Amino acid sequence: MLSEAVPAAFGAAIYPPALLFIAFLLANPRPRRRALTFLIGAVFITLGVGFPFVLVLQRSGAESPKHRTVPPWIDLAIGILLVAFALVVYFRPPRGPKAAKKHRKLGLIGLLAVGIFMYSPSPLYLASLHSIAKAHTSLLVTLLSIILVAAIYMLLIEIPIIAHLVWPDSTVRGVTAVNTWLAKHGRTIIIIVAAGFGIYLISSGIAHLM
Repeated sequence: MLSEAVPAAFGAAIYPPALLFIAFLLANPRPRRRALTFLIGAVFITLGVGFPFVLVLQRSGAESPKHRTVPPWIDLAIGILLVAFALVVYFRPPRGPKAAKKHRKLGLIGLLAVGIFMYSPSPLYLASLHSIAKAHTSLLVTLLSIILVAAIYMLLIEIPIIAHLVWPDSTVRGVTAVNTWLAKHGRTIIIIVAAGFGIYLISSGIAHLM
C-alpha cells in the first residue's frame, strides 16, 4: 500500500547525519566520486534488505487465496517497534555534530562502508517495506514499489548529489542551511511520524487479531 509506504519512507528520509556527511563530501576534493561511492553503499544496503524483506513477509502468510495479507502480529510487532523507536528518540539527548575531519582520510572502500552503515534500515523504512508487503501486488509492481520507497529513503543524499552537478557552490551552502534546520526540527518530525504510524499499526494489528 503506497498510501502507507510513501509517508513512512519520507519520515525515514529525515536523517540529518547523512545530510551533514554529504555536505562534507561535496565541499572537499573529488566531491562527486566520493559522494557517489557513499551513495552506492547506501543503495546496496537499502535494496539488499528491501527486496528479501518484502518477499519473505509476503510468503510468511498462508498461501491460500483467502489469506492475501501479512499476519496481523507483524503489524503489531512493527507498530510496537516504531513506538519504542519514537520514545528512544524523544528521551535520547540531542547529539552534537560529529567532527567531519575524522572522515577526511576515508578511501573509497571506507566511504562505501559508511554508506552501508549509515543506511542500515531504520524502523520507519522497515515499516514502509511492510506496507508494500501487505499489498500483495504483482512481482513487478512490488519490486518497483521497493525501489520507489528506497529512493525516497535516500533523498537527503540523492538531491544534493544531483544538484551539485549543476550548482556546485550553491548546493553546498543550501545543504548546510537545510542541515541546520533539520538539527532543530528533525527529531520532532521523526517522533511524530514514528509514533503516529506505530500507533496505527498497533491498532490495525489488534483489530485483526480480535
